[in-house]
Amino acid sequence: MLESLIVLVVLLAAFHFLYDFAYAAVARTLLENGAASAARADAVGLNDFQQAKSLRVGMIPVSGRRLVPDGGRHVAGAGGELALVRTYLQARDWAEADGILDYERWEGLSHTVRRDGGLSRVEATFRAPVGMPWRLGALFGYAPWDGTRALRADWAVEDHASLYLSR
Repeated sequence: MLESLIVLVVLLAAFHFLYDFAYAAVARTLLENGAASAARADAVGLNDFQQAKSLRVGMIPVSGRRLVPDGGRHVAGAGGELALVRTYLQARDWAEADGILDYERWEGLSHTVRRDGGLSRVEATFRAPVGMPWRLGALFGYAPWDGTRALRADWAVEDHASLYLSR
């Protein structure tokens, strides 16, 4: 009986670890795609606001529960969600954008842009939730743990905007 319980706990921990690993892999892939999108936005001369919106939209699948509109309730299927994304991308400022579409994990998403050597380089960071602590000390309560870990992605594209815009 005790052996069965131990095996069950080990199997559940292994499943939880694999699920967490798969989530992190998907989040990392989407973060790289979002960083590439933000780098392309910078390469053609869009401002930081437009770059951030582009990065956020790319991270929707792993951004958690939708807060706006309607606190995450269903919005007429995928077509309704796509319409919200289009409207969100057309927003003129943060107040308008946050009133159209917002997700719970977008606060943990940030990016920086560097322009060097004819490249637009974007470094993006996403605070991904972790179901199971990666550090053993956190597992036993010996280390501070906020339940997230930082995923980072770096992407660079050729900067075309410098040819026709003064930055």
